[in-house]
Amino acid sequence: MDAHFETITNKAMQEHGVGLFADTQNCRATLVDYAEGKCQREIRRLCTLLEVDAYNQIITTQDIELTKDHLVHDMFNEYSVDRTLAREMIDFLVLVVCGKEAPVPIHVPPMMPVRSEIPVNFVKIPAGTFTMGSPTSEANRYVDEGQHQVTISKAFYMGKYEVTAGEFRHFVNASGYKTEAETSSGGYVWINNNWAMKADANWKNPYFTQTENSPVVCVSWNDAVQYCNWMNRQEGLTPAYTINGMNVTWNPNANGYRLPTEAEWEYACRGGTTTPFSTGSNVSTSQANYDGKYPYNGSAKGTYRGKTTPVGSFAANAYGLYDMHGNVWEWCWDWYGDYSRSPQVDPTGAAVGSYRVLRGGDWISNARLLRSAFRNGYTPTYRCSYLGFRVVRPCVLPARGARSGKGHGTAPAGET
Repeated sequence: MDAHFETITNKAMQEHGVGLFADTQNCRATLVDYAEGKCQREIRRLCTLLEVDAYNQIITTQDIELTKDHLVHDMFNEYSVDRTLAREMIDFLVLVVCGKEAPVPIHVPPMMPVRSEIPVNFVKIPAGTFTMGSPTSEANRYVDEGQHQVTISKAFYMGKYEVTAGEFRHFVNASGYKTEAETSSGGYVWINNNWAMKADANWKNPYFTQTENSPVVCVSWNDAVQYCNWMNRQEGLTPAYTINGMNVTWNPNANGYRLPTEAEWEYACRGGTTTPFSTGSNVSTSQANYDGKYPYNGSAKGTYRGKTTPVGSFAANAYGLYDMHGNVWEWCWDWYGDYSRSPQVDPTGAAVGSYRVLRGGDWISNARLLRSAFRNGYTPTYRCSYLGFRVVRPCVLPARGARSGKGHGTAPAGET
């Protein structure tokens, strides 16, 4: 089958009519079905842009050329789609939807399916076996860090960066989601050297200035899993989570974005190291964002910045991951519980619990809490100006023609 965009779109039009393009999720799934593995990447990304009211702009605008120029610009800058190809696709889509211009011939070269690509700003973490926890000789360790062998049996993709305020804003604007801080009693913030619950504290107002590339904060575990499921809806992936009120179940066979397990997080954080930090026996404030007034194990004091720093401000670890130590605590899937001392394969934590695991330390932590083995946890509804998250995705190919309508938002700025 000729999988060029024009042929694909014409076939979809014949079978579904112009109304197909008013529902971008259905439009994306239908076009991807007809593409049969070719030019899926461009179709998904064009449809993602159309979900932010671009369809209505095309229908109603008095300056169609300016609108199309904006779409081309967004496809190139946000998704690295060739400008010429983006323009041809948009020109043709305008024609079939509006009949306002003559078509431009489309000559889209065959593409590998999008499902084989590493997502933008993610890295592939290889499968492997490591020693989880800390040795009894490690300075300032805690008793819940007992060492045990863990095997991560399958490679996975992990976000290079913590989810940013800009990415979270895209999610909120596109979905209309309200965080638990916004719908309940706010969140905890650091004021006058004390933590205080403030009704107006939320991801938009953490009581310190943030940029779009700062890690999102004041988000609960429940907010984080909602974000993951939204990402999956954007890219046609199977949702990792089934959410029924406060009850969340995880489908481990799903190919969608999700939170890392505690074991995946520590494995990725260590990057092959066995030392207290991935940076070695210590970590300085030139390597991570934490309260430098409280260094690790008698080391020299450093800087206290008093807030988050933009993601990627410090060097990456051996796997290419940034800010695994400090900046914000990162939510994991697991309920907090005692470790098994026997060897484990792909552990997912306690079956039940009261607290979801957090890892990595934050901008106001002392250095001891940044250690690769340190464990923390809070209730799934807890939100504070030091809590954030990052996401992972299995290295599993989505089923061809999947119509679950799932994907992720804009990639954070930074190293790609």
